[in-house]
Amino acid sequence: MGILSEIAPNMNPDPRLDKGIEEFNRGLFFECHETLEEVWLEDHGEDRLFYQGIIQIAAGYYKLQQGVLIGAIKLWRTGLEKLEPYGSAHLGVDLASLVEPTKENLARAEAAEGQGVAAELCAPQILRAGA
Repeated sequence: MGILSEIAPNMNPDPRLDKGIEEFNRGLFFECHETLEEVWLEDHGEDRLFYQGIIQIAAGYYKLQQGVLIGAIKLWRTGLEKLEPYGSAHLGVDLASLVEPTKENLARAEAAEGQGVAAELCAPQILRAGA
């Protein structure tokens, strides 16, 4: 039982998380948002902000695709704040693979927005913890 209690917090309980990550990694940020929103609407426990954080970051990359940099900035800020308590990995997701590049993109976007210039930004790939 001891080993299961250690593994359980990092296991992915919902297959829609895998689907959302796959969509994110394919650049389908709107679809990722929609998929994970289903889980978020159902989850009222400690993982709720985890899902919401990824949803907001995905929505930020969707805004970036649409050319709405200020929208991306706002969504990345709020999404990153929500993911902060979860550390570098949660539910089998390597959060550092999402959080660190998004923080870098946020800094570049804020600088570009402040200077009124375009920003060359690329979305990261979300990795599985231990991969």
